[in-house]
Amino acid sequence: MILLTSAGGKTGRAMISTFAAAGEKVRAVMRRDDADAELMSLGAVEVVHADLMDAAAMADAAKGCRAIYYICPNMTEQEQTFGENIIAAAKAAEVDRLVFHSVLHTQVQALQHHWNRLFVEEAILESGVPYSILQVGSYYQNMLPGWAKMKETGIHAMAYEVEAPMSLVDLGDVADAAVKVLNDPGCANGIFEICGPIITLTEKAEILSDVLGQPIEARRLPADDAVAHAAHMGVGEFGQDCMRRMFAHYDIHGLVGSARVLEWIIGRPPVDFETFARKVAG
Repeated sequence: MILLTSAGGKTGRAMISTFAAAGEKVRAVMRRDDADAELMSLGAVEVVHADLMDAAAMADAAKGCRAIYYICPNMTEQEQTFGENIIAAAKAAEVDRLVFHSVLHTQVQALQHHWNRLFVEEAILESGVPYSILQVGSYYQNMLPGWAKMKETGIHAMAYEVEAPMSLVDLGDVADAAVKVLNDPGCANGIFEICGPIITLTEKAEILSDVLGQPIEARRLPADDAVAHAAHMGVGEFGQDCMRRMFAHYDIHGLVGSARVLEWIIGRPPVDFETFARKVAG
């Protein structure tokens, strides 16, 4: 049995489907209780309702599990407390592996939510629990909520400079890598960058124009507009501040890593943006 946290988000759902397809039994953990049937339909064999702030509940959820796949909610002030509770649960359950779904470049202080995860990574390294850490890039799938609007307006907009280099990655590739890392003893106690080939917003727009058969323009969305939308969707002050810092950093540096690590893990080149776009358009 694998304990998978934050199961209700897009990452958790992708992991459930991929783990289940690989024959793994998944105990899905989420705080809400409005998606049990959907998670079970994706392949989870159990759904547990627990809060990552509740150390006892997490320890109870981990009982009988051979591994924990730990996904933390994004941009949270409770990052370190959540991590401590998961590590304690992993120790109590004596799991064979704790896999932390982290983020690319936790070393960058300017990216507050990335930096916070560095301390969780440190705690995992010092815990004595066999671990694997996946430092994951931004997903291609993050653009899907705006896909229809992009086709309607002819504008593909993100809240950073159109020439900023980004090592985006297909969520399906991330899930495939997660299964392989979890079940490969040689990946124990390793840290792996999980990202795809570098691409800019301008290059994405050119590909989208060709795929959709209509002109698509790359445009920088004002960061304030993106943050205001996030606030409207319920993101708190801490998350809003993280977003402002993130977009300012992306403007200058982008977010890039090496796609070779992912290729080595999954045994094939990562999905490129054109392949992703053609699949969505189809």
